[in-house]
Amino acid sequence: MDRLSRLPLHPIIFTTYPILALLATNIVEVEIKIVMRPLLISLAGTVIVLLIVRLVLKDWRKAALVTTLFLMLFFSYGHLYQLLRTIPSLGMNIGRHRYLMVAYGALFVIGLWLILKKMGDISKVTQAINLMGIALLIYPLFRITNYALNVSAGRRISDEFTTISTQLDIPDSGSLPDIYYIILDTYTRADALQDDFGFDNSPFLEELQSIGFYIADCSRSNYSFTEASLTTTLNMEYLPELYNILAEFGLDASDVWLLLKNNRVRNQLEAIGYSTVAFATGYEWSCIDDADVYLSLASDPYSIQLLDPFEAMLIKSTAVLIFTDLQFKSFAAQTSIVTEQINEINFPYSAFAQQQLFILDQLPRIASFPGPKFVFVHILKPHAPLIFGPDGEILTDTGYYGGKGGAAINREYYRKGYVNEVQFINSRMLDIVRTIIAQSRTPPIIIIQGDTGSRGNPFQILNVYYLSGKDNPILYSSITPVNSFRVVFDTYFGTEYGLLPDESFPHNDMRNNVPETSPACIPQ
Repeated sequence: MDRLSRLPLHPIIFTTYPILALLATNIVEVEIKIVMRPLLISLAGTVIVLLIVRLVLKDWRKAALVTTLFLMLFFSYGHLYQLLRTIPSLGMNIGRHRYLMVAYGALFVIGLWLILKKMGDISKVTQAINLMGIALLIYPLFRITNYALNVSAGRRISDEFTTISTQLDIPDSGSLPDIYYIILDTYTRADALQDDFGFDNSPFLEELQSIGFYIADCSRSNYSFTEASLTTTLNMEYLPELYNILAEFGLDASDVWLLLKNNRVRNQLEAIGYSTVAFATGYEWSCIDDADVYLSLASDPYSIQLLDPFEAMLIKSTAVLIFTDLQFKSFAAQTSIVTEQINEINFPYSAFAQQQLFILDQLPRIASFPGPKFVFVHILKPHAPLIFGPDGEILTDTGYYGGKGGAAINREYYRKGYVNEVQFINSRMLDIVRTIIAQSRTPPIIIIQGDTGSRGNPFQILNVYYLSGKDNPILYSSITPVNSFRVVFDTYFGTEYGLLPDESFPHNDMRNNVPETSPACIPQ
């Protein structure tokens, strides 16, 4: 306890806590390593402020208290500002910088006066603030550590899959086809596009058919949320069976994402010599970041300078928000990196757009990578926010993405925005699959699926297959994703998985086993 009163550790704690707390809150959706840059910048800034204040006050503990006061105000500003903007008071909006800056300035002056003029025993105050900071760190550190342990459990599951899975046979030709599993998030079926959006998707599907794709035009997703849908597909089993696997490792239904990242399909393919290729998606639970080849914006020397969504979210929770919210009218002609990045923060989906375009640009290049590859691609289109026009242009009308969580502000904007993005992704996917097929030495396997359907119609999905050179009677119009890799493995690799019943479950409970009745569908 004596050390806690003598050593002013609290500035380091209070510059670390906001970043770790934000990470802990979003731990399943971001990569842990993403905090390194903001953490190092924050620590460096804090040390500089502490040294400057120490030179002025000639007292380490008082300098530390002033620094911590500044940090508490700095890191709380954005949170309070956003809260006040939603609370009108006496007919006026008090969530304005002009009011809050004055209030925060007054709080800093009062705090400074108390530290310098009224504070008696500095050692007791130092001890109390040190203890308070340590207490604050307990929860985020626990959550981050628990997540890391779960990731470790996922690796043990991966090893278990390797030992219990059916061994795949290498084809007689000795040539292993590249396998592309491409998820277009919330891409719905053609009949649903026609009924719900008034959009005829037949030209796109007919073009795919001319290339050699099979269109499962009555397909449905097995589950109505992404984690369950992708996990089911990549493990070729329904969730109740996968729950039993989790339970063997002392895990529960909330850990289902571990079976997505460490899935049976991947492990069986890697066992016979495949390399796994994956992309960063912005959502940690769908990032296979231990893949043999892991592609992200950070791997591009130019793009590494761009702000990550986590960093943008962190900035908007601090006093830096004051500067990002300014109009900068006098600087309109400037094109400096700082100004460009501030503008990117003000448009909250810039990094999201960059990530989707990065995947679309890099995907056709993978065919040139050496050796057999299993390519896992999760493209968050036509999922909200609906920011792309039909030709890939960024939409400036915020009606398409100005609602809660990036949703469209009304049904009309949603209908138009969704069709815009379907048209955009259609054109890009046609070019991509043509390039992949043309550049592949061995005819590839390509599966393109929606993970779920569109808003209000969660089960009807796009589901198409390119199984070149295989006259395969197993494919049928109502096949669901749980059977996709069962078909691929039985057809190409000599397994005898067979088919599971094609069912759709309306609930997210892993133990729920009551499927939804499928409405009639007439194959085209």
